[in-house]
Amino acid sequence: MKAIFFDIDGTIISELTGDVPESAAAGIRAAKEAGHLVFINTGRTFSCVPEALKQMDFDGFLCGCGTHILYHGKELYYWQASREETELVLQAVNRCNMGAVLEGRDFIWFQDRSRRFPQALSILQVFEHIFPVRVGWDEETPVFSKFIAFSDENSREEAFFRTISPAFSPIGQSGHFYELVPRNHTKATAIDRILEQLHINREDAWVFGDSSNDLAMFQAVPNAVAMGRHDPVLTPYASYITDTVENDGLYKGLQAAGLIP
Repeated sequence: MKAIFFDIDGTIISELTGDVPESAAAGIRAAKEAGHLVFINTGRTFSCVPEALKQMDFDGFLCGCGTHILYHGKELYYWQASREETELVLQAVNRCNMGAVLEGRDFIWFQDRSRRFPQALSILQVFEHIFPVRVGWDEETPVFSKFIAFSDENSREEAFFRTISPAFSPIGQSGHFYELVPRNHTKATAIDRILEQLHINREDAWVFGDSSNDLAMFQAVPNAVAMGRHDPVLTPYASYITDTVENDGLYKGLQAAGLIP
């Protein structure tokens, strides 16, 4: 029996269509039939996991870069920002002229509907029709585990990161877009908790991913499959590079790894 950990976007779900290709779903079913345990391991918090994946027969969900772990519906671990940490982030966002989307287990929190940060607005316009969303945090204190920050020419990025650094650290950036997670939490710490809980050897763990926030889990175990489109930082740690998810890459990767017939 192996424990197999899958990223979501670009690994199970096509970033071109937004759908789970049938070959990906078939590969996961085949892995279960072969006697393996299958897990989602994602930067998304549970509130932002697509319903289609929640309905699939995964053994567990490792969400929010290690901040929330579910195994057969039971919550094994959960971290959320304390009141002090929440105030630290909200005050830093305001004082440093940043934008933010706060990601929680139950809700995704948006600051407002301003057009100042187009990326945040575009995320809101998509998410509010799919996921549980809250807009505004002046009257209701948000509850969150990680967050996304945005900046523009009026932002004071250095001051912002300096202020939040005791509690949160960035794991990736693209332009003026940053993903921030609580210190000592990664996709790798989530894997460690599952392996310890289930008494599974690290050599019996496999990971599948494509993006830079998968780097920690690629470094955590000796068996890793990179998707056909993947961030180059993963290449040195990949045991095998498969095709894209749209071209049956997940299924092919499972076969190449000897995890399914």
